[in-house]
Amino acid sequence: MLVAVEGFYIQQMKTKWGSCNARACTLRLNTELAIMPKGCLEYILVHQMAHLPKPTHNARVIALMGQFMPNWRLRRDKLNRLPVRHEEWAY
Repeated sequence: MLVAVEGFYIQQMKTKWGSCNARACTLRLNTELAIMPKGCLEYILVHQMAHLPKPTHNARVIALMGQFMPNWRLRRDKLNRLPVRHEEWAY
């Protein structure tokens, strides 16, 4: 499956790592991803791109994730153990 991303937006987000606008084919990424392990950013990109054809969390999105990133669950779990904002990190 081929999807074309028309644009990226980077912004501070309080509760999400990323989002997509399926109609406009754009992705919005949390600025905090810049300081996360590379695999976390890759996971968010693939996850949001999988939503462009169908913006739901259905079996098709899960299948696309498995096709393009077989270890996506490990990456998701790693990212979900981290707070969305670095101000919330326990040092």
